[in-house]
Amino acid sequence: MEVPASTVATLLHKLCERLSPDPDGAYELALSYLSSTSEKSRSVQDERFLCQKIHSRLASLSAKDADKFNESYTKLKNSFVLKQRVAVLSLLLALSETPQNSESTQQLFPIPNLGHTNDALGSTAATSSSSKSTIGSVGWENNALKQQGSNQSLPSNNSNLVVALQSNERANERACVRDAVLAATGVKASNTANWSRPAQTLYSRIAHLGFLHDRLKEFIDPASGLMPQGLMGEGLVSSIRDELTEYYRSIALLQSQVCEGDGGGGTLRRVCVWAYEPLHRLTWLANIAHTAHHKKGGELASCVHRFVRHGDERVATLARRLLTALTYPLLLMLTRWLLHGEIDDPFNEFFIESRSGVPIDRMWHDKYRVREWMVPSFMSREQAAQILATGKSVVFMREACADEPVPADHHHHLHQLLEPPRAGSESAAWWQASGLREGVAAAHASAAQRLLAALTTHHHLLDHLAAHRRYLLLAQGDFVHHLMTLLQEELNKPATSLYVHNLTCTLEAAVRATNAQFEPPHVLARLHVNLYPNCDGREDNGWDVFALQYRVDGPLGTLFPATCAARYRALFTQLWRVKRIEHALHHAWRDHAILQKRLKHMPEVWGLMRRVSCLRAEALRLCGALQEASCEGAEAAWAELLAAAAARHHLDRLLALHHRALDRHSIHAMIHHTTQELQSYLGNVLNETLALRSFETTLHAGINAELERRERLEQLKAERISRGEYAFTAADEAQDKEKRKIFQQFLGNRKADLNVWARTYRGHVTTLILKLALHTEVSLQTLAFRLDYSDFYKRGDAKLHEPLTYQHKRLSEIGLHLAKNKLIDHSKKK
Repeated sequence: MEVPASTVATLLHKLCERLSPDPDGAYELALSYLSSTSEKSRSVQDERFLCQKIHSRLASLSAKDADKFNESYTKLKNSFVLKQRVAVLSLLLALSETPQNSESTQQLFPIPNLGHTNDALGSTAATSSSSKSTIGSVGWENNALKQQGSNQSLPSNNSNLVVALQSNERANERACVRDAVLAATGVKASNTANWSRPAQTLYSRIAHLGFLHDRLKEFIDPASGLMPQGLMGEGLVSSIRDELTEYYRSIALLQSQVCEGDGGGGTLRRVCVWAYEPLHRLTWLANIAHTAHHKKGGELASCVHRFVRHGDERVATLARRLLTALTYPLLLMLTRWLLHGEIDDPFNEFFIESRSGVPIDRMWHDKYRVREWMVPSFMSREQAAQILATGKSVVFMREACADEPVPADHHHHLHQLLEPPRAGSESAAWWQASGLREGVAAAHASAAQRLLAALTTHHHLLDHLAAHRRYLLLAQGDFVHHLMTLLQEELNKPATSLYVHNLTCTLEAAVRATNAQFEPPHVLARLHVNLYPNCDGREDNGWDVFALQYRVDGPLGTLFPATCAARYRALFTQLWRVKRIEHALHHAWRDHAILQKRLKHMPEVWGLMRRVSCLRAEALRLCGALQEASCEGAEAAWAELLAAAAARHHLDRLLALHHRALDRHSIHAMIHHTTQELQSYLGNVLNETLALRSFETTLHAGINAELERRERLEQLKAERISRGEYAFTAADEAQDKEKRKIFQQFLGNRKADLNVWARTYRGHVTTLILKLALHTEVSLQTLAFRLDYSDFYKRGDAKLHEPLTYQHKRLSEIGLHLAKNKLIDHSKKK
């Protein structure tokens, strides 16, 4: 009857309590002793079972192998070096039961089989009439056969001499075969000069294997200086070393067959036939190794990938195997970069490099870049850009946004690439599988979504984009008009008398009085006033140095870097200048309307005032057309940018759309590098327009002074009449005539100045319209039509009489300049 285990444990514990002062320690010691004893007995049983199983398996194949195993096991049992005999026997049994890998010796190098065929069995003496059918017969063998055929009439006592000669020739051939097999590993024979020419020819073909073997050995030798550096280079060297190991196995089998018994039928011709496949494989291995000299990283992978597209399928398969082995470190680096945004590249093999010392606001632009020469040829430039953007997104989320992204859905696709292909499977390598393209695309989309979600949700990207447009590009009309009205008196002062804190108070008043007060606090907190004095030495007023500034920091500094802020400042300066001129002309119109009511008794100024009013309206229409074109020209670009930000497209696309929107604004504001010539013409027009405002100020001041003089004179007449005196004396009349004459001269001078200004202004406008019409930008050509939609300037200038067609462009100075440049380029090419 079996005793339960709990009862045995209880009895053992009671026994320890009676026999030992430390029952717990004794109980644990007893348990360990019993368990070790049972394990030893179990181990002995397992070892016997494994030995019996291995012996039975070998006995079913060969009794000789079973006897060798018994002898080897006896030596192993008596040895004290190896302790884990059960583990070793289990490993050997498992290896014997494991099916052969697809990359076996039979596929890399053919197994030698130098045995006789059915039609070549028997001795050489029995085939005197069919020596040509014996595979491997050489020159000296044929000579022996001829000698034997001619001596058939000799007495029978000479047969011993023939047998001796034949045995000697077979011994010589076996020696030649052994030398040829050694030559296949680079060991040269010393007595080949005494061989026949056919034997030397066959030997040279086999010895070429040794030459290729030596080249490959030199390539994988670190002391030679030819071995490629880096982890990918080590992968290629390891793969070539595996090829040589398989080659050595095949050579060992060949040598065992040559040395077996009576030569095993091995001849130079049979060895040469066997050497065809190894020679082809080693030749292309040597060619691949030669192209890989002093290469590393993606450049090394591109060199090997060129052989994948070879027309010979054997060469393509060999290159595919080498490329898969050497690119595995690249796959590890690629996966680490896509998942964690880290570059583990101690030998500078990865096609993405990191720069140190880059500030956080320039991290996206300058810290990482693609090394074009390191991009493998099996990877497109678009994929390389996606890989770069994906890793940068992960790094940006971690460092700039202070967010550690969790593994996204795409990590399953990337981890599947790291799994080695199963034995016997026909799955493509990772670098040619569709999983790489899908994994990279999924990683890129997921990282971009997370990054844009963080920027739009936590950092209010859409609000800041809209604020830049409304306040720095003057799209918020009520705010801009009210701010300009409040700042008019302050900005008319010299720039040296302005203070930022005073202007900031005015800015806050403008915000409180307009719809800008409804902006979120994180927008209003970033809107500031700044003064940018010119460096050309001239004295500026407040209008020339005033600018609004929108300060951004943190992750938003990537989308609005310092270069972008400079472009916004240049756009603000140009748009603020046009807006200031328009505001000044509107203020002049208001002064004109007030003054017009007092000119009932001054008909001599009516014509001049009407002319000034018409010219002011003409200038106002031009300023309005410029502002309207600037807004409409960039409207589509800004709409696309905001839509992409709302849809959470990747950051590189947002940056490109943002720069495109600024480019469109710069082109229509005529401060772009493609519109530098137009900028000077527009500056002339704006300066003349501002001169009109100065002219009106002077005219209004003179008219007001004359009106006040006449009003005082009329008041003096009324006082004299009330006192009973003459209202107007001769002296007063003479003085009044003199004053009126001076005023008439003033009006005449103003009319002359106005005529000069009108001619100058219209000349500048005409030139600007002509240059706009000849520009390559279609929207600027449309602006030229809008500025002269009624053909007013066309009727006044002969340059605009011709239609703005291709023929007219050829006759224009720009067309002539372009033709001259083309002629110069054509002459240089010749």
